[in-house]
Amino acid sequence: MAVLRESLWDHEIEQRGIQQGLQQGARQQLIRVLRRRFGEIPHEVEVRFEGESVEKLESLMDSAIGVSSLDEFVKILFI
Repeated sequence: MAVLRESLWDHEIEQRGIQQGLQQGARQQLIRVLRRRFGEIPHEVEVRFEGESVEKLESLMDSAIGVSSLDEFVKILFI
């Protein structure tokens, strides 16, 4: 029984690590897209992405691609 618990524990930790890696990668890609399109971005915008789900970050990336200015993106971000 202890082996099964350890195995489940290890699996859960591994899944959390994978999820965190995906979130970090999506966050970095979103920041990269914003910088490439609009130059330097405010720190508070970058901070706003922390803790967001991969799905939310991907949605924000779609918005970042579709807007014409950083101001327009920020309005979407802080709605």
